[in-house]
Amino acid sequence: MTALKLLVIDDDALDRMAVSRALKALGTGHELLEARDGRRGMELAAAQKFDCILVDYNLPDMTGLDLLIALREHLGVAAPIVMLTGSGNESIAVEAMKRGAQDYLPKAQFETERLSGVIAGAIEKFRLQRNSAESRVELERLALYDALTGLGNRNLFQIELERAVAISRRKGTSFVLLMMDLDKFKTANDTFGHEAGDVVLAAVGRRMRDMARAADAYFRVGGDEFTAILDAGSHGGAAAQRVMAAVAQPVAFGPHVLAVEVSIGLATFPADAGNAQDLIRAADAAMYDAKRSDSGRAQAKIAVAG
Repeated sequence: MTALKLLVIDDDALDRMAVSRALKALGTGHELLEARDGRRGMELAAAQKFDCILVDYNLPDMTGLDLLIALREHLGVAAPIVMLTGSGNESIAVEAMKRGAQDYLPKAQFETERLSGVIAGAIEKFRLQRNSAESRVELERLALYDALTGLGNRNLFQIELERAVAISRRKGTSFVLLMMDLDKFKTANDTFGHEAGDVVLAAVGRRMRDMARAADAYFRVGGDEFTAILDAGSHGGAAAQRVMAAVAQPVAFGPHVLAVEVSIGLATFPADAGNAQDLIRAADAAMYDAKRSDSGRAQAKIAVAG
């Protein structure tokens, strides 16, 4: 085992000495800090970083389970924890594992080899759990966000649109949906390649993020298609004008200057549609009207359901 820094929280001096002897027998480089009660143990655990924490189930001021909950849920201590007990009570072991302990060790098994194996196993299990949690968070992020622009993707758009509809129905308010499609994007993409297209999309996404108001949300739903859900207090026409002005700014690509525009369709819930899918269709139809019209590049058109 490599050098480790450990904390043992146990009110029994003989037990602490047993842990210390076991660690010394493992070799040099093992630092052990000791606490006689839960309060002192929490202070040390919150103030320093440990490779592993050993917690006695029977403490003078709290149970080991109470301390485990405090360390994990209240202090957010990120270290593997092993629960120690004077008896092999399986119910304690099960509850400790549920509360975030990585392992459980009866004090009758404090011999050096057993203790070192439990500590090493707890550290490895904690590492795997942490990596798994980080991977799960990253997968969830990738499932909801567009990697190129940093905006929410189609999945998140559908979730947020349904949520906006539900809130509006409950509160009796309205909100605006913008459907947006880039013009001249295909020309830039075909002329200079997909790398140029990615640069344009990333720039458009960054500009939308920068100009978005706190209560508004912008999304890239695919290709060169974007959407926005605007809060009830936002003015849809003014937001559309801001989007067009932002998109119209040239994008540098090496020695070249790329220019795109945007056609925007605007629909309001519940005036233009009574549900999320009909609202999308209304805004989408308005967007295609704008795309077909010369004025579509100068102003956003408002869709009226039906």
